[in-house]
Amino acid sequence: MEVILEQLRELWAERRRMIWVALGVAWGTLSLSLLVAFGNSFVTATHSTMDHFGRNLLRINGGSTTVPFRGVPAGRPISLRAEDAELLRALPGVADVEVECSSGGGNPMRYGDIQANAPLSGAGHRFERLRGMVPQPGGRFLNRIDLEERRRVCFLGHRTKERLFGDADAIGETIEIHGTPFTVVGVRQENITISNYNGDDREKVTIPFTAFLDLRGWNGPSHIFVKVEDRERREEVLASIYALLGARAGFDSSDIDALYVQDYMDITDMIDGMLDGNRVFNGIVGLFGLLVSILGVMNVMYVMVEERRRAIGVRIAIGARTRDILGERLTEALAITLFGGLLGMLLCVGLFLGIDAIPLEADVRAYIGYPQMSYGLASLVILILAGAGCLAGWFPAKRAASLDPVEVLREE
Repeated sequence: MEVILEQLRELWAERRRMIWVALGVAWGTLSLSLLVAFGNSFVTATHSTMDHFGRNLLRINGGSTTVPFRGVPAGRPISLRAEDAELLRALPGVADVEVECSSGGGNPMRYGDIQANAPLSGAGHRFERLRGMVPQPGGRFLNRIDLEERRRVCFLGHRTKERLFGDADAIGETIEIHGTPFTVVGVRQENITISNYNGDDREKVTIPFTAFLDLRGWNGPSHIFVKVEDRERREEVLASIYALLGARAGFDSSDIDALYVQDYMDITDMIDGMLDGNRVFNGIVGLFGLLVSILGVMNVMYVMVEERRRAIGVRIAIGARTRDILGERLTEALAITLFGGLLGMLLCVGLFLGIDAIPLEADVRAYIGYPQMSYGLASLVILILAGAGCLAGWFPAKRAASLDPVEVLREE
């Protein structure tokens, strides 16, 4: 007990340096934990946002030929047909296919006295699975019967629903689209997507593909979505698509510009590359931050022990053992670093609770998510810094304890 009290008195005498060591450990724990937590949360949230659009998708649009084919000169436009979806669905490596007509944001909508313009989409029932059109509870997406019977029903993006209905329930209500009444059968969940086209998915109004053709007088789809079973087979699937549609529409299957293909897997790969770069950058910054904390802790611990050489010499002269000297220094280093580490963890948890309580917009949360404390990482950082502090205190203490007490006292 007397030894512990003596050690506490020594620590109190060095309280200023002790505080700097503890703050160095706390800063190292806090900064690295924050960096990793925000990095992981950003990656997770971005992947989730990408998945809201759909996975492993190709969007096929008609293009224009650039080479002659069977006596027909280049420059002929290629149009898609609704029947093409059934042909593409039979191709090896294709998981699902669906058509869509897509019109921009200038489509007039009316509910009572409230008017709005919104993007309009005409799609098949498989669109729900392909494009993540998940309805809110109490509603549904379009079904096969809606298409076969050319029903005047619609599925609202949640923002358009709010503009027309506010907080009121929209299911079963009737709105006018281009002056034609449509019954609301569902409202999309409040999901944010990355790869929007012809307007934001949160604002789009989706009606049956057949009803869209009747309403707007179009002859065929704007594009066809193809879901690939395995992203590693996308080149094979693309080659099959060009060969099949080339034979049907009459263009050379090697004429890439005959079709416009939006490969969302490429977009995913590009974003993944950016996220990987972000991970590497965070790792480098975190490593340098940890090294700075290690050097700071080691430097202060080394100085604290070096300045006690005379006290160590006196203790050895009156019978203290080397292992007692070393044990005290290691205990001291562990106590200071563990205190600093726990302080850093508490500060980190407090910051995360404060960040989670901030009422951020959904668009912001879609990318930063909800950062969470990694207790495993924080514990590892504390152990590393504790080890550095122990090493910094052990070497000078070992050297001082191995010297002749008379020589140490004479040097001092």
